[in-house]
Amino acid sequence: MSIKRYPRNEMTREEWLQARRANINASEAAIVCGVAPWGSPAILYAEKMGLRPPLEDNAIFRRGRWGEAAVFEALGETYPEWEIVRASVYAVDEDKRQGSTPDGFARRPDEPGVGALQTKVISRSVFRHKYLNDPADDLRYGDATLPAAYRIQTLQDMRLNDCQWGLVPILIVGEFDWTFRLFDVERDPVLESRIDHLVAEFFREYLDAGIMPPFEPTRDNELIRALYPHDDGTTIDLRADNRAMQLVEDLAEVSAALKRMKDRKDEITTELEGKLAAHTYGLLADGRCLANKLQRRKAHPVKASEFRVLRVLKEAPEDVNEDDE
Repeated sequence: MSIKRYPRNEMTREEWLQARRANINASEAAIVCGVAPWGSPAILYAEKMGLRPPLEDNAIFRRGRWGEAAVFEALGETYPEWEIVRASVYAVDEDKRQGSTPDGFARRPDEPGVGALQTKVISRSVFRHKYLNDPADDLRYGDATLPAAYRIQTLQDMRLNDCQWGLVPILIVGEFDWTFRLFDVERDPVLESRIDHLVAEFFREYLDAGIMPPFEPTRDNELIRALYPHDDGTTIDLRADNRAMQLVEDLAEVSAALKRMKDRKDEITTELEGKLAAHTYGLLADGRCLANKLQRRKAHPVKASEFRVLRVLKEAPEDVNEDDE
């Protein structure tokens, strides 16, 4: 490895983001490995190639950033015998083009050397359903498994900062209390080799080749609309694309089903409104209650906007040029 470490506190946010663009970083390694819930290969490619800006600051980012100090406070109170420091480093393996920005480092009496820390702030509902092996189990003591994406992220922090062990301290945030959990991450040569392979493949097949990864329909809808906000008046020949034909058939079937459901909903609503007549409420046999109250909506202007609309036409318009590519 050819590791270089840059003082994060001496870099502006813009400088740090620019440096990150050249590498696959710890959180992005999970995307490349196909286990990250926060992005897709196509989104990652678009960011690296400058086709779209990095995600803007939002409520989730702020919660993690503001909550990081609280996680370190909880870790220090729980393990006062440990040496804990918040990190301010951006580590880069220039040969593999991989980067890492750990949250902190620690020394503990029961482990040799220095460990990497990757802090998280998680809501109770998310921890219960995505961490606990049994969602009905106790938040503090129930058996839980660290999601693969965070394990890969922490492994990258460990590898690029020469750490033999790692920890993911988590604050589970509730309305009235917070719960602290700690997950150990051990070095895994097999997984680390797999990460290296997939990162190198992502550079070779997509970034270096300048080829967009295949879109994922469940994740890339906003990306596609951002990349292609306007039509250019040309025509593409999809007559040999069997998948496109199948998608059109599926779209027609789903659209028809939605219309049937809307029509049926309107019929049900009308019949129930007729039963209520001028009454505000209607009591049901199982204890539920219908309500049909008058509501008022304040007038407000609607801003002008433009957007593309996908439709399936029965035949091509007369002005379509089949020679367009």
